[in-house]
Amino acid sequence: MKVNVQDNNILPPFSSGIWQSWTPRLEIAPIFDKKLECNETLLIISSVDSFQAYGAWYCEIHGVLDGTSYEIMTDYETRQVDYESVSVNVIVTWMDQSGKWLGRGYIDTYEITEDGLTRLKKRLDPPAGSRSVKIELEFRWSQGGSVTFRQASLRPVEAAGSRKVKLVTTYVNPNGDHRSDLSANLQELLNTLELAGHEQPDLVCLSETLYDRSSGYRVEEIAQTLNGEVVKAICQKAKEIQAYVVFNLYEKDGFCLYNTSLLIDRSGEIVGLYRKVHLPLFEAQDGITPGSDYPVFATDFGIVGLLICWDQSFAESARCLRMKGAEILCISTAGESKIQQIARAVDNGMYVVVAGINGDMVDDGSGKWVCNPRSKPSRIINPNGDILGEIGPDDSKVLGVEINLNAKFMEYWMSVGPTFGEKRSLFARERRPDTYS
Repeated sequence: MKVNVQDNNILPPFSSGIWQSWTPRLEIAPIFDKKLECNETLLIISSVDSFQAYGAWYCEIHGVLDGTSYEIMTDYETRQVDYESVSVNVIVTWMDQSGKWLGRGYIDTYEITEDGLTRLKKRLDPPAGSRSVKIELEFRWSQGGSVTFRQASLRPVEAAGSRKVKLVTTYVNPNGDHRSDLSANLQELLNTLELAGHEQPDLVCLSETLYDRSSGYRVEEIAQTLNGEVVKAICQKAKEIQAYVVFNLYEKDGFCLYNTSLLIDRSGEIVGLYRKVHLPLFEAQDGITPGSDYPVFATDFGIVGLLICWDQSFAESARCLRMKGAEILCISTAGESKIQQIARAVDNGMYVVVAGINGDMVDDGSGKWVCNPRSKPSRIINPNGDILGEIGPDDSKVLGVEINLNAKFMEYWMSVGPTFGEKRSLFARERRPDTYS
């Protein structure tokens, strides 16, 4: 559908002389062109046959106001461009009265229009003191390719406000005397969810395979179907506490066994299923089948991704979830991987909710490695890598932390020069998938 970009649009039309071309060096300058099509001016950048070509169309607009939110939107199409995420960028730089940079970043939200164009679109909140803005429509690093920008707009919009979410992680000791009693194990999980419900959570994460852990049963004896009584009981409890619940179990599907995490919604329905992709050797030799993809799930508060234990040791797994839009990563785990969990949060700009079992392992003097009783293996981490809270054997079974999914985590000189940039956007936009094999 055609959008009238001039409604409340403070950007000049492409036909205006305010739009200027730029390149960092003449030796790598692309070809710039303006083309009239159906009474509309298009901005074109072509690389010819030079991968090194780098340039942008840009304009500066004065009179923007901090405290006012804006929405930027740009539609474009490419030819002979293998990696649009590498080659096509829209960059926004906010400046104060004197022209000093206050903040800078990429527009990183994509959608495809009904006309088949790619649309970059994002709500922006100018930093305090902003009085002008520079918009750069950039093209780079694409041998023989070109981009045609068809329209662009920057409009004042209603402020988004905060997006508060109550996250709860849990800790259940898997070494109790009753572990061979599976019904008692299930009841302990239900009791833990009941306790979590007192936090009025939006999302609760449970640890890995707690239904049968340390029970002494073989996997094939305790694996559950998705319509079995164990899953039904957890779904009913999620409905009672009116929260999304991440529940991990050994799943039986036909003759296959999986290590599976379910996302159950507030009404007790299964709305997400993830099967552990990275299997440690002992699970593989127990006959567990690995999963093969990294789905993300839309909730009423944001987009959630799931990983399980050994998955967290592989950077690609969390990155796949981030590139699909995940804002919160839930890890049901037995093994402790604090450093990697922090890295997954920072690398991807995600909140990470870890529900663990074993903490740091220590040698008790006999040559046997045992869990440090002072460890706190369940934690919540923010996109800056800060641990917002941890719990372990000596604490309550639940930990609740309220977050704001619209909060920004800005850092000076983070890629963008002498101003503030945000890692969660920069790490995603400055990847080089064209070089990865």
